[in-house]
Amino acid sequence: MASFGWLWGANGADENQDIEHQSGASRLLNSIFCAICGFPVLLIASMVILGWNEKRSVCDSKAIAAGMEKVMDVACNSARAGDGELVMFQCDLNKTGLAPGSLLTYSSFSTTLSSYVGTGLKIHAEMYQCIEHEHSESKKDNVGGGKTTIKTYTYSREWRSSWVDSTKFHKVGSQAFNDGCGDLHPSWSADVPESKSVYADAVKAGVFNLEGTLIQKISLETPISTGRAPQGWTKNGQIFETNMYVVSSRVNNLGAMRVAFYGTDWNKPKVTVLGKNSGGKIVKWTAPDDWLCSGFQLQDLRMGSMSKDSLFEALREEASSLTIVLRIVGFVLSWIAFCLLAGPLEVAADCIPCVGPCLGDMISAIACCVSCMPATACTLGVIGIVWVAMRPMVGIPLMAIFVIVMGGFAYWKFAYAKGGGRKRLEENDGPQGEVVGGTFTGPVTPHVAKGFLSALRSEYVHGQEGAVGHFFAAQKDAERVLAPYEDRVRETGNPSQIIDELAAEWGLRA
Repeated sequence: MASFGWLWGANGADENQDIEHQSGASRLLNSIFCAICGFPVLLIASMVILGWNEKRSVCDSKAIAAGMEKVMDVACNSARAGDGELVMFQCDLNKTGLAPGSLLTYSSFSTTLSSYVGTGLKIHAEMYQCIEHEHSESKKDNVGGGKTTIKTYTYSREWRSSWVDSTKFHKVGSQAFNDGCGDLHPSWSADVPESKSVYADAVKAGVFNLEGTLIQKISLETPISTGRAPQGWTKNGQIFETNMYVVSSRVNNLGAMRVAFYGTDWNKPKVTVLGKNSGGKIVKWTAPDDWLCSGFQLQDLRMGSMSKDSLFEALREEASSLTIVLRIVGFVLSWIAFCLLAGPLEVAADCIPCVGPCLGDMISAIACCVSCMPATACTLGVIGIVWVAMRPMVGIPLMAIFVIVMGGFAYWKFAYAKGGGRKRLEENDGPQGEVVGGTFTGPVTPHVAKGFLSALRSEYVHGQEGAVGHFFAAQKDAERVLAPYEDRVRETGNPSQIIDELAAEWGLRA
């Protein structure tokens, strides 16, 4: 881990480190820019995501409900069954129209897979490469509000499924590089396929034609173990390996490659398909238009055999999960937006000598907590407004309850701040303390005064230790006013008499 000892006159950074310094003025300008520009951009993005997500959620729910009501369960032997309607079927995939070796026509493996027939082909290829890792550690300056960042680069040898551009490494030739890698890996050979999945243009399930996204939902997890290894490669179980791309000057086997192929499991060809039957081709079905919902579609494929209830329940659960995820994303964006507003305050505090960084961190932490409240309010507000528009019978009562509760809370806070709450409390306290002659002159309410005198008598007359302390613990606001009177009772030789005198002074019957 990087050390900041050099900031106080110690040795400089190590050879595998870069030092970056940002002045306080630069940080302040950046924070102001983020507050002015970043705040509205993120807040608007949050509102758009939340609003669109709630509309999508309602419309998806309506489309799924409409689909479940209209879907027809058809057999696998007639392409005209349910033509023009939303259909659902459980049929076996078949090899009709799938040409052997058509999914990989380039590279040295085209011959290896020349006999493979499938709905798709998943390629998982890896190269043993040198990988650079960056670790950043920052520290605020004690004076001036600046910030210094140390970036430490370390290196290791790892298998990666995509090529890493080593020309962008920062500390090639450093001791960390020599210890971790020792050399750079070669380029990815054009003769070796990259990791990806390729699919057939059309696939048949029973007599129905599947295209596009339906084919991409067919599982490709069965290892392909047939075929001979190309020249220069060896076959180790289901994995093809080679060192032919390891240049002689390379060390630590950098450049070694391995490839595995996965395809269709023809032993389990059953699929459950949902979509509109358009002349034997399954396309997306568009749900009927509803209030503010237009053009929402249904189409799905699942491996194995599923009932109608199970399939539509799975669709509902996925739509609900997506709704929750996008709500969280929208809330987080809103939270970050409000946090940006406090950025200039943090940097301004950082500029205070010595204690500035500590104050800045405190402001940042407090701002983070405080920003959660308006972010939550904005999130719930947008969600509520959309629900009022999309489902008025549900949204309007919920918003009405929200407004009534929040309005009542705001009124109570305003009334209490103006003293109305204390006044009402004092009016209701009369029966709890007997006022002599109808006039009370004590420093607190009659109820509190009566309790205080009772606590004094319990502790100083009857010997109940800690009675006054317990009273003050329950009436914290009264302790500052009544403590001198306790001292007066404590310092006298006749506490009972003093308590009676206090009751008489305040107009209470002891």
